[in-house]
Amino acid sequence: MKYDEISIPTYVINLPERVERRDNIMSEFKDRKEFELHIVEATRHEIGAVGLWKSIKDIIQEVVSKNEDDVIIICEDDHIFTKFYQRDLFISQVCRAAQLNTQILFGGIGGYENAVKISDDMFWIDWNWCTQFMVVYKPAFEKILKARFTKRDVADEFLSKIISNKMVLYPFISRQKDFGYSDVTASNNNNKGLIENLFDKTEARLNKMMDVYQNFCGFQ
Repeated sequence: MKYDEISIPTYVINLPERVERRDNIMSEFKDRKEFELHIVEATRHEIGAVGLWKSIKDIIQEVVSKNEDDVIIICEDDHIFTKFYQRDLFISQVCRAAQLNTQILFGGIGGYENAVKISDDMFWIDWNWCTQFMVVYKPAFEKILKARFTKRDVADEFLSKIISNKMVLYPFISRQKDFGYSDVTASNNNNKGLIENLFDKTEARLNKMMDVYQNFCGFQ
């Protein structure tokens, strides 16, 4: 099945002065007509995590007010596609996840505790780090809008607490580009290469889990 006519509303969070990040994200989405791209100015806050959450919440509020879309993509400007991204496969995954009542489908993550294989290309996860590429479905909209985010919370861990039905694509189609600094997490600024290492370790864990399913469980 071809998906030539499908274009998913995609909201990219960016601070105008982060020109290098904007250039990065525009390059990643260039000529990808399956994404209806909207650049959203990030909400400014002295606590980066609060600013990110407010940006996510504002996007959802705008979508709900229009009442037009059942699924959107929220993307940070440090997202990069991996070699595993394929348009038709991705759109079919978005559709299948919707049939499973998924609330958020992640393109790639930097950590989790437990995962369950749903199919050869999707895992359910209990919690996760990283929000650089999220497919957000309508069942999650009200949960996000009504949630009480505090100054002690961070977006990825907070979403893990309030969203129960979340999955990640396998192999990852999205990772974070390391710009040498983070607007959200101080630890990322102090540990060069931390983000890449987290994604590497997480994907390696999922690879081992897939081997277990195939070799011992007979789950093909």
